[in-house]
Amino acid sequence: MLLDETIKTVMYKDIPQEKALWHAIKEVLGLKLQEVEELLQNCTLSDAVVMQDVMDHIFSSKGKRLRPILLLLSGSFKPVDPVHEKNLVTAAAAVELIHMASLIHDDIIDESQKRRGKPSVNALWGNRAAVLAGDFLFARAFELLACCRNYELNMIVTRAISTMCEGEIEQTRFAFDLSLNEQQYLQNIYRKTAALMEACCAAGACLGGLEGEAVLQLEAFGRNLGLAFQITDDILDITGEPLITGKPVGNDLREGVITLPLIHLLEDPVYAPFLREIIEKRDFSPLTMEFLRQPSCINVPVKRALDKARLYIKTARECLAGFTETREGAILESLAEYVLQRRV
Repeated sequence: MLLDETIKTVMYKDIPQEKALWHAIKEVLGLKLQEVEELLQNCTLSDAVVMQDVMDHIFSSKGKRLRPILLLLSGSFKPVDPVHEKNLVTAAAAVELIHMASLIHDDIIDESQKRRGKPSVNALWGNRAAVLAGDFLFARAFELLACCRNYELNMIVTRAISTMCEGEIEQTRFAFDLSLNEQQYLQNIYRKTAALMEACCAAGACLGGLEGEAVLQLEAFGRNLGLAFQITDDILDITGEPLITGKPVGNDLREGVITLPLIHLLEDPVYAPFLREIIEKRDFSPLTMEFLRQPSCINVPVKRALDKARLYIKTARECLAGFTETREGAILESLAEYVLQRRV
């Protein structure tokens, strides 16, 4: 590990609290998450052989289901009737399908060959099949949303999808752009990542019978959590261990994405010329990537980015005022802390 002890302490220690967090989530949401998983499997069955092969490949690498967890927790602060309970599970499955579809389309755009350490869909089946697989997941997500028969839910989620699309196209516009500033970066990561987490919390709150300020609080929690999540993800692109993250060091940079640590590094009078030359020459060799991980080069930019993520987490926790006396609120608060400590 090339980073100094301060950063390692914050981001890379194997903390017992993380195990306790996932245990608490299982205790509170275990049955609902199992229902979400069953619904995901059932609604992505296909008679088309290749499509089913793609779906099996996607589901062979299961994520943490963070977005369904956010939606279910946000919808669990008030007792609800069986119909609304079913709608929460259905909507949770829908947002996970949307997330999965967006990842497939991202890999096509970025020409990524790996996803969570395994070959991407486009790497195995080509771009054409990958586009259709992503569209298939989107269609199944919309089908689930329609089953909920909730206009507000549909508006929240579809607006988030359009925002995500705007984020991707803006990221393409700023590819390898050395003039990208922090404000533009934050706007992009809101669109790409935070908008869907924001929508998950707002959707759960609405389906769970909350109104007014309570919905706005949880929506703001999801937004700030999402911003911090993407910043830490961008830090891990440089500092993470490939065997854990499932992607090579500097993968974002290779794809032209100028992240917050790199924006800060471009402000460094000593190292900025080196980074500019690397980007202009497209020199993304392993030796170059290791150079970017040297403490003297990257520690200060990473600490500055991590401080920004901490501020968003602080704001996210403040948004939970009035909720943290409940189990669900306490878990949301712990999830916020987990974002700063995750390895993948």
